[in-house]
Amino acid sequence: MQSYRLLILPFLILAVSFTILYPNFADRTLKIVVKEDVYNLPEADQKVLVNALFERWAKDYGKTSGWTIEPQGTLPPKENPFYIVKGRFITSAKINQISQENQSLVSESKNKLEPTWIEETIRGGKSLSIKLGLDLQGGMRVVLKGDFDDYTSKLKDLYAKELAELNLTLSNPATKPEEKEKAKSRLTEIESSFDLSPMRKIVELEKAKMIIDNRLTTQNLTEPQVRIQKEQDAIEVSLPGVANSAAILEILQNTETVEYRLEEPTPFLYKSQIADNERRMMDLGKRENTDIFLFQELVKNKAGKKAQDEFLEGLEKKYNIPKDFKVYAMWARGNAAKSALLPRSFVVLERKIALSGNDMTNAQPSYNSNSYGWMVSFTLTPNGAEKFFDLTSQNRGRNLAIVWGDKVISNPVINDPIAGGRAEISGSFSEQEAIRLANVISEGALPIPLSVLEMRFIGPTLGIESIEVGVKAVAIGFFLVMIYMIFYYRLGGFIADISLLINLVILAALLTLMDFTLTLPGIAGIILTAGMAVDANVIIYERIREEIEEGRALSIAVTRGFENAFWTIMDANVTTLIAGILMIRLGNGPIKGFAITLCWGIVTTLFTSLFLSRLFMELTVNRMGVHHLNLRPFFFGKKETKNA
Repeated sequence: MQSYRLLILPFLILAVSFTILYPNFADRTLKIVVKEDVYNLPEADQKVLVNALFERWAKDYGKTSGWTIEPQGTLPPKENPFYIVKGRFITSAKINQISQENQSLVSESKNKLEPTWIEETIRGGKSLSIKLGLDLQGGMRVVLKGDFDDYTSKLKDLYAKELAELNLTLSNPATKPEEKEKAKSRLTEIESSFDLSPMRKIVELEKAKMIIDNRLTTQNLTEPQVRIQKEQDAIEVSLPGVANSAAILEILQNTETVEYRLEEPTPFLYKSQIADNERRMMDLGKRENTDIFLFQELVKNKAGKKAQDEFLEGLEKKYNIPKDFKVYAMWARGNAAKSALLPRSFVVLERKIALSGNDMTNAQPSYNSNSYGWMVSFTLTPNGAEKFFDLTSQNRGRNLAIVWGDKVISNPVINDPIAGGRAEISGSFSEQEAIRLANVISEGALPIPLSVLEMRFIGPTLGIESIEVGVKAVAIGFFLVMIYMIFYYRLGGFIADISLLINLVILAALLTLMDFTLTLPGIAGIILTAGMAVDANVIIYERIREEIEEGRALSIAVTRGFENAFWTIMDANVTTLIAGILMIRLGNGPIKGFAITLCWGIVTTLFTSLFLSRLFMELTVNRMGVHHLNLRPFFFGKKETKNA
């Protein structure tokens, strides 16, 4: 511990830490990419979009940030279709805000914060900036709970056909014993899939998390965070800087699926019963009492999915629909231009799913010039193509309904077998609906319905105030602690202050490398770390002072002081570390953020207090010729010792 060579280690660690932290303070370059379609618009429309951007820039984006943007007040040239923004502290929240408030101008998912040379060298271009949580930069946090009862019901529909066949095999006296045994084994296997164990729920939540991640990447959002909350069977989504929160929430919750179901065979016995009753009511002048009118009113009044499902289940009981069939509403637009998409009639479909969305992929929306409407073409997986060919071969003349969510959007007749692995869905689609349907097919539907368990919105102004208050609290706290240490322990306090600053720099660099998201509880953990670091130095200096007062030479007093304090400091910090690890394992959200900073703060505190402080103190005493060390406060004693 008494060699100058050991100074290389703290200087090396400091150099690495400052290098890692440099991108947080460096001038950054952000490319805001303009949509290609904007250049095809009339000049007047281009001007409106550009003026909207620069009006917001003057009022908000660049008002207090000191950022610059080029070119000013006009569109960038088509060969280089992007604005260049330069400045410090360009946060993901501000990038999200600019992107979402200028969606007609700014291209989705193409905006790019150029990496610094350090990020290119260390992490291959991945960001090294400290990520700020929602409470510091604003945004939306939503917790979505999985509805596993509805998921089980969907599973039963998916396996309905196979279950019916297996039960038929088991009940048939002519079935061979080995076939019955095989059918029984398969039946047990399928029924076990309806029993959702905690582990199985986690697997389904992981699938939903992956799909939500995919959906968010297409929404031009920077640094969305998606986590699973195992205790609540829920998924937590944090979206910094979200401006269009209602639209994003709809995207997150969207559990619409795309399915093919066969309609009941001709002569449409059950469908005819419903239609005959509708006609009777119309003939009596009681249109408002017809089932379709009542269902339309539910939709217009925005009744939830549960209410609509209960209405359709009521129709199944009213018309004695067998359990193998299910009533759906056929949705379409009226004859008037831009009329609403509403339920127009009822159809009765087989409960078993003939072809599911898992068999479809690579969907693309396109405009059909013949029907003057939008359609969606897609590719079938190899297994899906085989199933689709068998389905269309075995059911010629029957209607094959295409169900989107709970809406029947098309009900074509199967005329001939369809091979080739490609198909299309045509209906009364608007452009946005066709895009949504294509996204559902391409990305996959959520395996479980999600309901909002908790939702919080935090404005960016509150986030800025939180940062200012947090930074001010940290700065004032550190300043007072440093002044107190110098006042009380004089030169020893100055050495402790240097170790404390190094401790915070190393901790910040560690959290940056871990991609840690800093929140207000995280800042509280950093402040507590500073307090514990000071406490460790206080214990050490009190031990040194005891040795000094017993008359030992200064160099011996310093060595023994650190040795005597070692286990006391270790015990205190290790017990706190155990509590912190338990909070990380069992807690979530703010508790976890606080615990992570606390635990890593303990690690850096042990290093700086027991190694760096000792190194600096021994070098001061043994190498720099300090012969007097007073560890009593000013005006409260003059006890000192000379270095022998």
